[in-house]
Amino acid sequence: MKSVLAAWTLVLLAYGSGRAQVAVRDDSLFASSLGREKLFTVLLPAGYDSTHHYPVLYLLHGLDGNRSDWLTKSGIARYAARYELVIVFPDAENSWYVNAIGDTAARFEDFVMHDLRSYVNGHYGIDTSRQAIAGLSMGGYGAVVLALRFPGTFRFVGSLSGALSVPADSRTRLRDGGNAPIAKSLNKVFGVTQGQFYDDHNVLKIFRRTPPDSLPYFYLVGGTSDYYGEFFRGQVAFADSLTAYGARFEHHEIQGDHSWAFWDKEVQTLLKRLVKVLAVSTH
Repeated sequence: MKSVLAAWTLVLLAYGSGRAQVAVRDDSLFASSLGREKLFTVLLPAGYDSTHHYPVLYLLHGLDGNRSDWLTKSGIARYAARYELVIVFPDAENSWYVNAIGDTAARFEDFVMHDLRSYVNGHYGIDTSRQAIAGLSMGGYGAVVLALRFPGTFRFVGSLSGALSVPADSRTRLRDGGNAPIAKSLNKVFGVTQGQFYDDHNVLKIFRRTPPDSLPYFYLVGGTSDYYGEFFRGQVAFADSLTAYGARFEHHEIQGDHSWAFWDKEVQTLLKRLVKVLAVSTH
């Protein structure tokens, strides 16, 4: 089914001593994995030329968020204006970026990794050898788990306040800590019984399926005052595991909480690191 273009928005942004005009494009595709049309948003760099191949970053939202969050709640368009980088903002609902167990209408891993990426690669100028994925909270988990389940796809993976204790470790703590809605969403996606499905989506286990020199570069940031303590501890545990495994990564424990003020600040340094890892050109 042909995609329906929703809108174009040109945004004139200032950075340093120059100005750049980036384009925010709302686009859509029919996702066969979900059996329905899905909207997504693309941030195109200044001077975008469809015949040129650009590095791409898939930037994922958190629980109860959507594809517009990063653009409306952070300065991501301004921060990215100086880089020749395409940024894609999927809308994955409260899926945890997983093919939900027992629900064939909620195959969001397939949506992101197959439907969306195939469409983006076919309709935009993308350098498929320079792909990155990152996100916040649920999206931080999504970025890491998708990169690990599809080794060799992404060269850079970023997690800001990532829920890396999901699925097994956080369920009881979230419920007992008064976060029953989050626990309920986990039950819906991962099921109520631990088993192989849990293990196949536990980042602390599946990273060992890929040799350390074949893993992507991980950029991990956690706020030391994050009220989801299990998320922070999960990210620390993942960093410790990567150290022991000999993988390439950096982990930053920074004063901050689980908020857009924190993510808005930290995504700027994430972009600076991504630019070096992927050798992204600047204007």
